[in-house]
Amino acid sequence: MIYPINTSSLTESLDFYTEVISMQARADQYIKGFPWCAAVKTSSLYFNLGEKLCVFLYEIDNSASKEDNFLWVIVGDLPSMYLDTYGPKTTMHVLADYADLAKDWITKVESGLSVAGCYPFNAEPTVEIAEMLKKRVVLIENSVIPNMDEIELPALLKER
Repeated sequence: MIYPINTSSLTESLDFYTEVISMQARADQYIKGFPWCAAVKTSSLYFNLGEKLCVFLYEIDNSASKEDNFLWVIVGDLPSMYLDTYGPKTTMHVLADYADLAKDWITKVESGLSVAGCYPFNAEPTVEIAEMLKKRVVLIENSVIPNMDEIELPALLKER
């Protein structure tokens, strides 16, 4: 399969097809849950490990900022996250940024500190959740990133 794939073009020949459909629904629900997301225009699948980890690129109608309408969305068996496209320009950078932000949150939780200045994961800041997330981050950093294809944003978005 060649990525990215517009999610309106997903077919049953896709690896983990039913899981990806579920992850797309989760990503849709996640991004639509923000008050500034007036609507989802399009989405594309950029990375696929089924229900374990998917990376999507969304184009939304952003009611808070007309220029900030493309977002990476990471979903799977870990807390969901969105990142704007002004930072990470490739799938590898998206997952590296996810890992860095998660490690900051994990460190604060393990130290008993406030996570107020961390990425706002939709997860309880408990030691148990931090341990689960730490395992996922180690897997992302040691197994996923070194073995994934680096897929770039479309040229139009890379210039932003």
